[in-house]
Amino acid sequence: MPYLRRIDFLPLTRPVIGLEEIEEIIDSIKLGWITTGPKSARFEEELQCYNGIPYCLVMNSATTAQEIALQVLGLKPGDEVITTPMTWASTLNTIVLQGGVPVLVDIERKTLNIDPAKIEAAITPKTVGIIPIHLTGLPAPMNAIWDIAEKHGLWVVEDAAQAMGACYQGIKIGANPRSVMSVYSFHPNKNLTTGEGGCIALHQEQYVNRVKRLRFHGIEKDAWKRFAEDGSPHTEVMEPGRKANFMDIQAAIGLHQIKKLDAFNERRGILFRRYLEGLSGIDGLLLPWEGDQDSRHCYHLFVLRILPEIVGMDRDAFVQALRDENIGTGIHYRPAHIHSYYREYYAQNPGALPPGGLPECEWSGERLLSLPLWPGMMEDDQDQVIEAVRQVISQ
Repeated sequence: MPYLRRIDFLPLTRPVIGLEEIEEIIDSIKLGWITTGPKSARFEEELQCYNGIPYCLVMNSATTAQEIALQVLGLKPGDEVITTPMTWASTLNTIVLQGGVPVLVDIERKTLNIDPAKIEAAITPKTVGIIPIHLTGLPAPMNAIWDIAEKHGLWVVEDAAQAMGACYQGIKIGANPRSVMSVYSFHPNKNLTTGEGGCIALHQEQYVNRVKRLRFHGIEKDAWKRFAEDGSPHTEVMEPGRKANFMDIQAAIGLHQIKKLDAFNERRGILFRRYLEGLSGIDGLLLPWEGDQDSRHCYHLFVLRILPEIVGMDRDAFVQALRDENIGTGIHYRPAHIHSYYREYYAQNPGALPPGGLPECEWSGERLLSLPLWPGMMEDDQDQVIEAVRQVISQ
């Protein structure tokens, strides 16, 4: 059968919003609770129940969540935090904005996640913590990371922005108290969306009140309750805080998304494996690893890598060729240290990079791209992606 180019453009991802979410938003508007209110509190309870975590505190973004987490943990200027550059720049930005130094270590080629064998060499007397990223929804090797952290007296904050619903050794990501906190994202491209939004998951009650006040002007109590029937109009600002609260309109979406999350992830897994099957045996492609019993994927992204020496074109040319076929793609990610700001930053802080550089991260960063994947994607659309990839390579 001859190859036929797609007529309309297929995006990388698309949120799946149902009638239930829409009706819940309308209900919020009718009730008059548009900003932070009782539905936001209910959504936090649902998150706690789903993930098996005692405290989940929602706010306007995962970026703000990580920034507040680092502030609560006492990150000071000059403190070093070990992480990987194979992430969105916000992971590094939140450290730098508080005066900390992101110390970078390389990744494993197979997983795209941080290589625990490289972590100890990066530890110095200034190191205070480790931020592993569960990239693409595949859990990082947490046991090795926790063992290193506990040996050296470091905290661990998991960047779980892409890992809602993933499991490590049978436990939901963020639910193991060996990590002091974890951060989730509810951006439109995530497995569970609230339009925008994020969450800090934590286990120790001692941090809860401070996180709450830092996300809303430094006010000590739940500010929304002052407008409730039994609330008090008085407030008390305990320290400077942000305006980073979460809205009931967002919670209206999240309350139904969380009920659908396991089904969403199961559907993503079906599509992920269809890609593996449909693209297997093609020279010039390095396909992603699905994980194993220890690391149960939530299939946020399908990231393959192009081998230019075999395919005959580099990644950017491949992306353009797929765009010419009306297939959208993503790049997750250009390594953070090659962005212009961080090139200059690490030129001034050479000790924050390993002596041998970051060859695995840079190798993958030049070759990776994400193919379209979301729960509502149809098999016919996916088959067209697979055929477009084959067509581009054959040319």
